[in-house]
Amino acid sequence: MKRLIRTASSWVLMIALIVVVITANSIYTIHTLDELAAVEARIFTTNKVIDSVNALHVAVLRTESGQRGFLLSDNPAYLEDYEKTLNQVNKLLADVEANAIKSDFEAQSQRIEELVKLAKQKLNELIETVELARADKHAKALSIFNSQVGLALYDRFETLFNQIAEEERRLQQLHVATLVKLRIDSVNNLIISSVTTGLLIVGMFFLLRINIRETIKHRRELQHHNMVLESRVEERTSELKVYSEELARSNRELKDFAFVASHDLQEPLRKIRAFGNRLSTGYQDVIDERGQDFLNRMLNAAERMSMLISDLLAFSRVTTRGKDFTDTDLNEVVSAILEDLEIPIEETQAHIVVEPLPVMKADASQMSQLFLNLFSNALKFKHTEVPPEITLRCEHVNSHEQEIHQLLPGLAWVKLTVQDNGIGFEQTFAEKIFAPFQRLHGRSEYKGTGIGLAVCRRIVERHNGLITAFSEPGKGARFDMYLPLDGQPFDNARQQGVTQDAT
Repeated sequence: MKRLIRTASSWVLMIALIVVVITANSIYTIHTLDELAAVEARIFTTNKVIDSVNALHVAVLRTESGQRGFLLSDNPAYLEDYEKTLNQVNKLLADVEANAIKSDFEAQSQRIEELVKLAKQKLNELIETVELARADKHAKALSIFNSQVGLALYDRFETLFNQIAEEERRLQQLHVATLVKLRIDSVNNLIISSVTTGLLIVGMFFLLRINIRETIKHRRELQHHNMVLESRVEERTSELKVYSEELARSNRELKDFAFVASHDLQEPLRKIRAFGNRLSTGYQDVIDERGQDFLNRMLNAAERMSMLISDLLAFSRVTTRGKDFTDTDLNEVVSAILEDLEIPIEETQAHIVVEPLPVMKADASQMSQLFLNLFSNALKFKHTEVPPEITLRCEHVNSHEQEIHQLLPGLAWVKLTVQDNGIGFEQTFAEKIFAPFQRLHGRSEYKGTGIGLAVCRRIVERHNGLITAFSEPGKGARFDMYLPLDGQPFDNARQQGVTQDAT
């Protein structure tokens, strides 16, 4: 068991380590991919800023070149490139402004915004001189052209452009360096992951090898234990064979005893009772009162001995001479029992209620004896001044109740309940009353040998059932019998015979 726990712990630790390594690698990989995407986005933004600023710078130069050519030569041909560039300059300015917004550095954004402002001022100055020249105001246009205003604007524009370009190239180099570092880190992470995975594979291989060795060792131990167990089973089988032979011999002796009890023992008792009755009737005048008392005691003892032998024979025949199970209508069985008990029922003024009963696989004669014993006891152990009230109920047993009473699964069970309002008994004697020859009352109070309920339990057990008793003194008794509707006898069903009282 300890080895199994240790092996399981090793596998759990290995799996946990693998999960941790895979999770760490996945998190780092996702983080690296996010960083790469962010750096590439920043590089792309830097390139766009450089391209848009360069395009604006070129546009300003081309516009100024067209303006200079037109003013110096008064040739409209120079205005073609000038106008074409002006048509594109608004889009270029918008691109530069958009890239200024995307920039991560506030100082650079401010420079770009200032560059756009200077570009607009420079372009307005160029447009103003060209429009004056077109309106035949060459003198005024040339005076503006020859002034230092346009040159100063361009110098500021050019200086700011160079600063922006230099800063963007620096940022570009910084982003490229970061990108290279991330790529190097990714390669290192790949190498570390590969090495870690390799070590984990090697560890799993060694752990698997250890488990295989442990499995082989456990298998050998199991084989050894199986061999020991087989030898013990063989020993127990031989012992069981001996016990089986002894049981068979005991059954033969029980059958012999039953034969002796039914013939050899009953015959002397019959003679004792017969000659005792003759003495009692024919020699009353000869025998004095004391002798007559001895004779009556002898006859009573012989009668009790005869009843005891008969009941003991009936008890032994429950399993040794039971009939095969057939479809038995319990309504018919109970109806026949009530007809047999008609006289004691009338004498006691008993009130008996029998609910509808099922048809079940059973030994009809034994079921008849079962109900006969239970009804007879209910009529016998009654209150002196209260008429007996006996009820026989039937209900199906659900699966939960089957589990509680540990009944055989796969069978349809019913519970038969016989309840009376008799004198009852202490619940502590609920098991004692089912033992043979156990009596709760003296012979002078109630007749009997104390074997009737023992026969009832044996009949119920032969039907694979269960019988229990519940009672309180003075409040009657209740007997619950759990019986399967489609059961089979637990003894040899081929044995023939009927459980009857010995005669």
